[in-house]
Amino acid sequence: MNYVTIDTVTDVLGADWATSGDGNTAVLLANAWLNEKRLPLYDDVVPDSILHAGAYIAKEVIAGNMYQGRKDGIVVSKSVKAGPVTSSKTYAAGADGQALSAGESMALALIAPFKTAPPLIVELGRF
Repeated sequence: MNYVTIDTVTDVLGADWATSGDGNTAVLLANAWLNEKRLPLYDDVVPDSILHAGAYIAKEVIAGNMYQGRKDGIVVSKSVKAGPVTSSKTYAAGADGQALSAGESMALALIAPFKTAPPLIVELGRF
């Protein structure tokens, strides 16, 4: 589903929001980000909070703050001791371990009331 368009992002952020990048790609990625969050599908009117969230994500895409690869591998924990010198590493795994930009944090807060829970799957034993 396309939650935001160039026009909706321009209405929220102003006419110069995409002067330093590709607005079409930013809107495409903003919609991908919103769809990934399992929001409800809206036939007529998308709530303003979701439109604003999409606009902030599009702005973050233009700024180069979204969809960047990791620079470090995933390390759960590592510790090395050689005499009096100790070194350790700990990296969080998954999306929770990645830093969030200010725009992405704002967008997450705006869409939180609209998120749907993932379906509950219960395995039934054989009868």
